[in-house]
Order: sequence, then C-alpha cells, then structure tokens
Amino acid sequence: MAKRTTFHSTPTKDGWKVAQGGKTISTHETQKQAEAAAVKAGRAVHDGGGLGQAVLHKSDGTIREERTYGADPKKTKG
Repeated sequence: MAKRTTFHSTPTKDGWKVAQGGKTISTHETQKQAEAAAVKAGRAVHDGGGLGQAVLHKSDGTIREERTYGADPKKTKG
C-alpha cells in the first residue's frame, strides 16, 4: 500500500508552522492560515495521485482534527 504524506499544523513560539516529515515547509501568523496551508498541501498530494493527510493541532499542541485525502483508512469508533 502507498504511504500517506502527512502535513501537521502546529503552534510555535512565533506563530504557527506546517511540517511534513519533521521538516517545516511553511510558517504562518495564525492558526487559521496554517490549517488552510496544511489542508491545501494534503489535497495537492491527492490531486497528484498520492495519499495525503492534514493533522490540525490545537494551540496546546494536541490534535484537534485529522483529514485524509484518498483511500481513507477504515472508520473506527473514537
């Protein structure tokens, strides 16, 4: 099975960042901007024929929401 490319929007001391594979790919002033960038990146991977995912974090760093693009994983209770 193909590997999913995951983008995280996370808080930093100076604002928000979007990271993929532990590497920062963009920085943003607001959470809303970072989330939009992570979603856009995940969709772009899917549009290019891959599997994408956006993991959106809260300001305390915990996960608020996950969005998958292409071949969604099995639904689980949660």
